[in-house]
Amino acid sequence: MEKRHHKRHSAFMQYDKSRFQMNKRKITTLLKALDEAIGIDETKLAKEIESIGFKCRRCAHCCRAEYGDNTVFIFPSEIRRISEKTHLLRDDFVMPTPSQDRDSKGNIHTFEWILRKNGDCIFLKKGSCGIYESRPYICKTYPFYLMDGRLMISECEGIGGDISEEDCHKLAWLLKERYIAEIKESIALLEKFRGFNPTGSGVCVHDSEGEHWI
Repeated sequence: MEKRHHKRHSAFMQYDKSRFQMNKRKITTLLKALDEAIGIDETKLAKEIESIGFKCRRCAHCCRAEYGDNTVFIFPSEIRRISEKTHLLRDDFVMPTPSQDRDSKGNIHTFEWILRKNGDCIFLKKGSCGIYESRPYICKTYPFYLMDGRLMISECEGIGGDISEEDCHKLAWLLKERYIAEIKESIALLEKFRGFNPTGSGVCVHDSEGEHWI
């Protein structure tokens, strides 16, 4: 079993800044992966989940820093949904993913966003999630994720627990939906990415909707 880790589709993380001609090739590969993701058999995936077993223990260990990496990557669409739910501004609850990449003027460039933490997740209140109905895909599907179409498991005390057939199918549907969304996010990011250009100052976040200077 892998150490607890919140996976994202990593194509954009591996982007070679000096070779823009690779964009089209990467996108072609991702489009093929997208077709394969759309074709995933949810019933088969649900049966695999059932054979593993899972029951959330409501321990909130996945939200707490003392139990390991509790970083949560988040899509622009998820940011908007949480903002609508909480009436918080984007920068109140998300921050750029830490990065060492810099442009010629010394500005930092990074890909995607993560939820802010106060050690623990900032939305963890008295052991419960304050945005449960609007929580990101990573939280909804934890401790499972799909990598190259295969079901993967993160470290969690709930693994092996009893799970109903209905919950297996719901989780399988969410995992497939998340996987498709991750690939689409990567494609859109690559389509919009134009390199680490010093068109602003400070920190630039590159995501599926373009550049965001902070």
